[in-house]
Amino acid sequence: MNLRAVGWLLGCVLLLLTGFLVVPAFVALYYGEMDSVRGCVMSAFVSALIGASLVWFYRGSTVTEEGRTDYFRREGLAVVGLTWLSVAVIGALPYLFSGVMHSPVDALFESASGFTTTGSTILLAAEIDALPRGIMFWRCFTQWLGGIGIVMVFVVLFPTGGRSLFRSEVPGISREAGLHRVRDSALALVRVYVLLTGVQIALLWLAGVTWFDAITHAFTTLATGGFSNHSESVAYFGSWVVELIIVVFMFGAGLNFAIYDSVLRSGLRRGWRLAIGSQEVRVYSGMVFGATLVIAIALWFWGGSNGAEGSTLPDYRSFWLSMRDSLFTVVTMQTSTGFGTADFDRWPEICRVLLMVLALVGACAGSTGGGIKVVRIMIVGKAALQGIRRFARPRAIHSVRIDGHTLDQRVVASVTGYFGMWMVAAIGGTLCLCAFNIDLVTAATSVLATLNNIGPGLHLVGPTQNFASMPDLVKLLLTLFMIIGRLEFYALVILFVPGFWRQ
Repeated sequence: MNLRAVGWLLGCVLLLLTGFLVVPAFVALYYGEMDSVRGCVMSAFVSALIGASLVWFYRGSTVTEEGRTDYFRREGLAVVGLTWLSVAVIGALPYLFSGVMHSPVDALFESASGFTTTGSTILLAAEIDALPRGIMFWRCFTQWLGGIGIVMVFVVLFPTGGRSLFRSEVPGISREAGLHRVRDSALALVRVYVLLTGVQIALLWLAGVTWFDAITHAFTTLATGGFSNHSESVAYFGSWVVELIIVVFMFGAGLNFAIYDSVLRSGLRRGWRLAIGSQEVRVYSGMVFGATLVIAIALWFWGGSNGAEGSTLPDYRSFWLSMRDSLFTVVTMQTSTGFGTADFDRWPEICRVLLMVLALVGACAGSTGGGIKVVRIMIVGKAALQGIRRFARPRAIHSVRIDGHTLDQRVVASVTGYFGMWMVAAIGGTLCLCAFNIDLVTAATSVLATLNNIGPGLHLVGPTQNFASMPDLVKLLLTLFMIIGRLEFYALVILFVPGFWRQ
C-alpha cells in the first residue's frame, strides 16, 4: 500500500472540492446573503488548506523513478473510501459557518445525506423554507456532485492511473472501464450527466418553474437525491406537467448510464436495442409500471377522503389522481429519489409495504439510483434456483445467466456476499435503533432509507417527517450507513480490515 500516494490523491480531491465550494458563494453573493458567502468561503479555505498541505507533503509520491504510476487498485479503494468520509465532513462546514446549523452532528448528517444522494434531512419544514438561497443551492449541489461522484470528476481531470479509482467509484455490477480508455469512459458519463441536467433545467423552466427552482430540482433529480428547496417538495408546484417531467428524468436516471453512452457513441437505435435487450431494464420497467397500476387501483378503491369536507386526505375517487400520485411515488421510491407529492405514509398498508419493497430493490446497476439494484436481486434469485436444481440433480451443470451470458462464479459469489452484508447491516442497524427505544417500523425504515440512499421511511421518518428527533449517536450511525450504501459496502468496509493497509 502506497500511503503517500493515497495522501496526495486525497489532497487533490479536496482541492477540487475547494473549487466546488466557491460556486454557492457566488450564488449567495448574487442574492446578497453575506453570512452564506462567509460560510462557503471559510469552508473553501479549510478544504484548500488541508488539500494543499497533503499535496505538498506527499508531492512526487505517485510516480516511480521509471515514470510509471505507483498506485493501483488498493490505493484506489482507499482514496474513494477516504474521499467520501472527507467530503461529508468538509461539506458540513457551510452549514456551521453560515449559522444555519449549530450542531456538528446535524450538519454532518445533512452533508452526508447530500453527497450520498440519500435525501434524508434533519431540517423541519419551516427551516427548509427559511434557508438562505446560497445554502439551499449548496444543499442541492452536493447531491448533484454526489450523483456523478467527485472521484469521477477527478478521474476526468487526472486520468493517469485512474482505472482503480474509476472501477471503485462507478456503482453497479458491470464496469465500462475495460471497453474504452478510462478517461474516455469517465468523460462520457460526465458528459451524459451534464447534458441531461441541462435538458431538464430547460424543460422545467418552459413549464413555468423559476430558474433557481429548475436548477436545484434538476440537480437532485438526475442524482436521484430528492432534496428540494421547498418543504412541500414537488407538491409545491401543483403542476402535473412539472411532475411528469421529473418522473421521466427520475426513471431515466434509474437506468444504466452505459445506455446513454451507447446512444452518444453509436446512435439512438443502438442505445434502444441495448435497453430492450437488457433483462435488468425490462424487470425494472415492469416493476415500475406494475406497481404503479396496483397502487393506483388500491388508492381508487380506498378513496382517501372520499370527498368528505375537512379531510386532509386527497379525494382518490378520481382514478386520474390515483394514477398520478401512484406513478410519481412509485418512481421516486424505486429510484431512491425521495421527492414527494403525497403523504404515502397515510395510504393503505399494502401500498406502504409495496413501496418499501420497491425501495429495497432499487434501480439499475450503473445508474445514480440507490437500492440493492435490480440485477443483484435477479442474480440472487437465479442463484437460489440454481441451488435447488443442483440439490435435485447434483451431477448436472447449472449456471447463472443474464442477458444470455453465463456469469462467472466469482461474480455470483460477490453479489451473494454483498446481499449477505446488506442483511447483516440492516438487521444489526435496526436492533441498534430499537435499543434507543425507537419503534420497530421507524427503526427498520430508517435503516432502509439510509442504507439504500432513499430518504424517507415510514412513521416518525415518513415523507412529511424528518430525522431531527433522533439521538446524536443514531444520526452518526445512519450517516455511516448512508456512506456505506453509496459505496456499496466494499470500498468503505475494506478500510476497516487491518490487512488492507499492510505493505
